[in-house]
Amino acid sequence: MKARRRRTPENQMGTLKQFAARQAGPRRCKAPARPFSRNSAASVPGDFVPISPGAHFSSATWQQERLQRLARICRCLDRGRANGKRLGKMLTRFAWIWKGRHYKCDPARSIRFRYSTLLRLYRAWRNGGRTPAALALHYRCGNQKVSATQATRLSKLCLAPETRSFSAAYRKLKAPGATESVYRYATPARLKAALAALLAHRRHEQVLERAARQLLEDASE
Repeated sequence: MKARRRRTPENQMGTLKQFAARQAGPRRCKAPARPFSRNSAASVPGDFVPISPGAHFSSATWQQERLQRLARICRCLDRGRANGKRLGKMLTRFAWIWKGRHYKCDPARSIRFRYSTLLRLYRAWRNGGRTPAALALHYRCGNQKVSATQATRLSKLCLAPETRSFSAAYRKLKAPGATESVYRYATPARLKAALAALLAHRRHEQVLERAARQLLEDASE
């Protein structure tokens, strides 16, 4: 015959916890995180935009991920304003939510969604027809280069008698392919200095010619 265990406050507390667990029923498993999508924000109430930890952006660039996140934020701002919420309060909340976070596809790049940035982009969203294209960065292609043949062609245009400046010669190019500053850097230093002196001399001659013509007109009167 088993000896009856003595009831103590510790044993009684454990029995109460077990009874409460049995009454609560089996524990529910946490639902898996849903991948991020553009249309998933329609079912999110309020102005909070959760991004699930399981979101996959490995195949997208950080610019594309930025557009998707900003589009979700702007749609939530539209719904919040339709429900009578204050724009400034919502922008403050979003700026706090995204502070210190990074892109999924590029963890080394931080997300810069400040209050002023979100306000500027939301205005662009409204004025651009509420499309993600209105939130694009419009970066210009960098590292433009010109060949020695292109730089020589522009130098010949500078030697033309009617040319008065490097900018005027650059405007004569039909398809430059690069900016004016790139052409300046591509021109050899000695040639560039000689052209600059020549063009400055021509401009000075033009000024002297205008002054002489003005003096001639005053004398003829």
